[in-house]
Amino acid sequence: MTTYVLLAGVLALLLLSGPGAAVSRAQGEGSMPSFVWRLTEFPAVGAVAEPLYSVQFLADGTVDIGADCNRAGGTWSGGDGALAIAVTTSTQAYCPPPSLSQPYLVALNGVTGYTLLGTTLVLHGGAGDMTFSV
Repeated sequence: MTTYVLLAGVLALLLLSGPGAAVSRAQGEGSMPSFVWRLTEFPAVGAVAEPLYSVQFLADGTVDIGADCNRAGGTWSGGDGALAIAVTTSTQAYCPPPSLSQPYLVALNGVTGYTLLGTTLVLHGGAGDMTFSV
């Protein structure tokens, strides 16, 4: 019975603190929120309607990437607005046009910083800004 009460208390605390509170704490600690971020805008393309492109920053310093019909991974480092991503592995399936798989992975490799605005993440780099949402 004590376990259920404890779990209910932890759940209530998480629900009452809201997603914004968790994001603020994570950002302040120099880490990235470990949500699955879905690409919504890509440089020179504009709005991306289908959720085919994603990125997730894991606490162990690795990154999990969805790039259309491909999966990729690598490492990330940074915090407090600075960010570097190294895509080190990727499947090489052929994604039919108008796939952004390869330009997306190249753009992720060129990321130099980020801005976090609630549930919106903007990655900044040489290719331009990429916008993501949860």
